[in-house]
Amino acid sequence: MSIKNIKKPLISIIALNWNGKKFIDPLVESVKNQQLKDISIEFLFVDNDSSDDSAQYFKEKYEDEQYRLILNGGNYGYAKGNNLGMLKAKGDYILVCNNDLILDKDLVQNLYEAAIEKKADITVPKLMFLNKPGYINNAGSSLDRNNSWPVTEIGLNEKDTGQYEEIREITAFCGACALFTREFLETVGMYDDKFFMYFEDSDLSWRGQDAGRKFYYAPKAIAHHHHTGTSVEGSPKFNHYVARNRVLVLMKNASLRVILVGYKFAIKDHVINRIKNIIKALLGRYPKKVALKEFARGIKTFIAIITYTPYALFKRWRIVKESTI
Repeated sequence: MSIKNIKKPLISIIALNWNGKKFIDPLVESVKNQQLKDISIEFLFVDNDSSDDSAQYFKEKYEDEQYRLILNGGNYGYAKGNNLGMLKAKGDYILVCNNDLILDKDLVQNLYEAAIEKKADITVPKLMFLNKPGYINNAGSSLDRNNSWPVTEIGLNEKDTGQYEEIREITAFCGACALFTREFLETVGMYDDKFFMYFEDSDLSWRGQDAGRKFYYAPKAIAHHHHTGTSVEGSPKFNHYVARNRVLVLMKNASLRVILVGYKFAIKDHVINRIKNIIKALLGRYPKKVALKEFARGIKTFIAIITYTPYALFKRWRIVKESTI
């Protein structure tokens, strides 16, 4: 067989979008500028029922056989939205990217080469803040099974002085930019779509570690991230899903002791402290409207935790299986 007839490995790049029209050009142009050697790519722009005409904009400007538009037909959140994109992907590897990224020209090639060298199931780049030049967003992540906040980001908010320039094995990954082998997604599974957004990558990291899979950080691969470009950190919606999913990921994966610690913090943060603020409001030491809104949100979050607990336990006991590609 001639070299010309040897099939190049295909990498499917998935970018999930929800009302992110302003991010389309920077991301897609950075994909088009990738310097590739012995690999090929396809790009899937997966839209979660945006209302800002971003899907139409992508279709008119970029769509062709290599750059495809996937319409999900609803806002399914980060987890299920990406899963639906993965199901449409044809690649041997699948690179999931936030829509608010700009990729260095060698990112795809460097991720792929690191994955091959290390036989990695998941490979992640160095993520740099776009809105905080010179500072690191993520240089891999770390899973601590004995902590009720189980995953931490390595290098977060550190000035990049070359302290994370070695390829190294990591125990968790950040879902903002991660290269998966198809085999990993076929066996360990995809994101748990009940998480909607936040901690779905922590859950998949934990499941992958339990399955004996290998994750690596590849520092030569660099992506620039407009952090929380779609969601708003600290917003009620953000706080709700972070609080709910923090407990769910423990329910699915952690020891009983750590689960109980997670529940203790949830009760304290979202019930007890909210009741204390209502008492302060009645005594004139806290705004009444704020106290009532916080109490309502806290109770909503705690009810959601209780509601999803049976589901998390069914997943833990394998009564409900994880979705695979």
